[in-house]
Amino acid sequence: MLVADDDVNTSGRCEAILAGLRFAVAPARSADEALRVMQALKPNLIVAHLKDEARLRAGMAQESMTDVPIITVTPEISEPTVLIEAIRRVLRLRGGPGV
Repeated sequence: MLVADDDVNTSGRCEAILAGLRFAVAPARSADEALRVMQALKPNLIVAHLKDEARLRAGMAQESMTDVPIITVTPEISEPTVLIEAIRRVLRLRGGPGV
């Protein structure tokens, strides 16, 4: 999973939650860095700040990665139960394993 957010506190919480669930997490502190990471790692899911979502989607289209879901970071999403439920919804929609 890719966590793209320039807010160190929020991204750190999201990274800790995901790592605690045993997901491999790649952090990015800007949209530019996230685009570079996306090209190299081809993540299965992206957790990103709302302000970066459109730019990431445009970059994903160029890389033919339009099927990668993005969970938008809000103040609530950095809470463990909210982030876990958002991941579960994405996995259920994609037919992946439960969390």
